[in-house]
Amino acid sequence: MDRKAKISLVSFPPLSSDKSDRLNKTLVRMGQYIDHAAELRSDLVAFPEICNYLGDKDPWQFELLDGPTVTAMSQKAREHSLYVVCPLGTIENGNRYNSSVLINRGGQIAGVYHKNFPTHGELDIGIIPGTEAPAFQTDFGRVGLSICFDINYWEVGSQLCENGSELVIWSSMWQGQRMLTKWAIEFGFYIGATYSGQSTFVDIAGREIVAVNRNISDATGSSPVTSTKLDFDRRLLHHDENIGRLQKLYRKYGSTAAYCEWLPQECLIVFGSQLPDVSSDDLIEEFNIESMRDYLARVRRDRQLALNHKYSAKSS
Repeated sequence: MDRKAKISLVSFPPLSSDKSDRLNKTLVRMGQYIDHAAELRSDLVAFPEICNYLGDKDPWQFELLDGPTVTAMSQKAREHSLYVVCPLGTIENGNRYNSSVLINRGGQIAGVYHKNFPTHGELDIGIIPGTEAPAFQTDFGRVGLSICFDINYWEVGSQLCENGSELVIWSSMWQGQRMLTKWAIEFGFYIGATYSGQSTFVDIAGREIVAVNRNISDATGSSPVTSTKLDFDRRLLHHDENIGRLQKLYRKYGSTAAYCEWLPQECLIVFGSQLPDVSSDDLIEEFNIESMRDYLARVRRDRQLALNHKYSAKSS
């Protein structure tokens, strides 16, 4: 089943902190990058952490969700009928948050994520940690949001996984590098990582698809928008117990029924349906194929049963 979407990341070059009318000029520049993403026929465009005041002497400015930044990004999302991920400092009910806002194609807020693990520097200025890591439904798949220091914490990735994230936009102040690989493999989602200096896409098997450093655009004058097309019907499997199930699938539907890429060094399989109107999840259910995320969850469950002396082969 074809369920592809083009995703764009912006390695955002901040304006000098001494620029007059800096916020409005920044929002104009962000709008121009969304225009470029629209020209590329992108379905979603994402910006780095606190992108509206990035590079300022005091980047921690807090706005209401109907403030100037989200309003400007909503207008662009509606103009081009695409999704926008806009990270910024927000204030809700008197509380300060480091947030990432998902805006839908109609310009409405589709979801808000609050950074679960602010640094001490953020806590010191009164930023309140978020406690949830939801995934938001889009017309191409489920999108989770995460911010910078969160990637150090398994529980954030785990909750994004439990909530069905197929793509996680990680807006940050640094590259993440190998930590992106760990999250992708363990939790089975794509990652789009963007900070001011680099944009990186990692696939569900933890492999870097593309990484573009902003020095290219700085040197050439090209746009700092990096785009790639992702297939949201791909699933990550462990090869344990799945080989025989896949053989049954091919015997029933033929040798071209599904895409299978075996990565034996890591015991992983990248899987995707190639049958029209039949999703990967449909095939997974029909043949009792087990995804990597479900396999790891089953082992954790059965480990606890064994520790409690309640495990039996029938319970697995």
